Amino acid sequence: MAAADRSTVPLPVPLGATADQVALGKSIFHGGVEDGTCSGCHGVDAGGSQQGPPLNKGSWLWSDGSLAGLTKTIREGVPRPKKYQGVMSPLGGAPLSSSDLSAVASYVWAVGHANKQ
Repeated sequence: MAAADRSTVPLPVPLGATADQVALGKSIFHGGVEDGTCSGCHGVDAGGSQQGPPLNKGSWLWSDGSLAGLTKTIREGVPRPKKYQGVMSPLGGAPLSSSDLSAVASYVWAVGHANKQ
């Protein structure tokens, strides 16, 4: 039997978030809302690039992978990358409100935990 198409499998939702937040975060990640720039460095599939690390592997360079940890990293940015070329401005350089930040962090958590379902 063929493996399931991951694009049609619902993403997990972190505790304290909602599926609507994850969906909004996905839209922001891909630049559909609030001029999100995430996919430019982290890849359209969150698989990473030379500029930014993969977010869909469940291994984290700047936090423990918790929703709070990911929120902090996104809020503060990454001024001195450990392994990648791209510097990440606070909020990824996008005009994110606190609810947008929560949504993006929820989406990043979801893609990072999707293979653990």
